[in-house]
Amino acid sequence: MSARIGTARGFTLIEVLIAVTVFAVLAGAVYFSLNLLADAAFTQRQRSAELAELQRALARMDADLRQVVTRPARAADGALQPALAGSRDRIEATRTGWLNPQRHQRSDLQRFGWFSDGQGLIRSSWPVTDLASATPRADERVLEQALELEFAFLDPAGQWLESWPASDAVHGLPRAVRYRLHGGRFGFIERVIVLP
Repeated sequence: MSARIGTARGFTLIEVLIAVTVFAVLAGAVYFSLNLLADAAFTQRQRSAELAELQRALARMDADLRQVVTRPARAADGALQPALAGSRDRIEATRTGWLNPQRHQRSDLQRFGWFSDGQGLIRSSWPVTDLASATPRADERVLEQALELEFAFLDPAGQWLESWPASDAVHGLPRAVRYRLHGGRFGFIERVIVLP
């Protein structure tokens, strides 16, 4: 009796090459897609961080302007400065609501200023309202991508002015302050803050 030997059938070389080629194409497509997804996620995180920084800066400026008081300040030379002094590219004023969690003996009033140096948005502040010759000014870069900053001031007659005070009155405030900020990739942002 003769034994039947079963024939084992395997893959041919062509079939193996086709399978490897298909796998390589699929793996390349998956890698390319994951790489694009990772780049998109990184870009989105970066834009979200920039938007959050812009929103924080605008919130701080809005809070400063909403708490402006009609208290003039003394300059280092003793001259009386207006409660709010502004030009087209900067503003300086006195605000209330300066937090004092450690209960230092100081006022809750603070003299502050805002301007753009062409690269970023700067907030200035002083530790006292009435300045002495050695009073240091603290500058803080609040926003990196602030290319341009413009102010306008609404007088009691309803006219927008490029500077304040309109007269030599040091106690008066405008009815509103409008600022226009170029926030880098987010373009121009314009806000109007009605003063108390």
